[in-house]
Amino acid sequence: MTTQSDITTRSPFGRVVLVDRPAKRPPTEERFADNFANALIALIPMWIVEVRAWSDEKIQREASAAAEVIGSHGDDLQYGGKKRGPALNAVAKAFALLARAEGGITGLGVHACLAAHDLCPAERGSQQLPRAAS
Repeated sequence: MTTQSDITTRSPFGRVVLVDRPAKRPPTEERFADNFANALIALIPMWIVEVRAWSDEKIQREASAAAEVIGSHGDDLQYGGKKRGPALNAVAKAFALLARAEGGITGLGVHACLAAHDLCPAERGSQQLPRAAS
């Protein structure tokens, strides 16, 4: 786990960048993945600021709550549903919590971290996701 002194090596928002996604998908899925990654890029830094002040106990409670929402309503993100907003928010919160780990987190076309580490995509510069033709 990243220590509090290590966390201060990045901006208050951490480092959150777009990264290449390995698999090609049908155009409709590519558009969804692009939009989802862009939404996470906007939300994760705000959650990073929020979670920096949390105690270990609060982090555990919030991680469990986010996992519950993602597990129960994650499909709403892709297929629509009443819990789409809370599910997106829970994914962003989970990324912010996992960004505290050594090396941060990379997934869903996004990398987030709070401290400098080897092979950090943020150090190489962010990659723009290819946009689907409209």
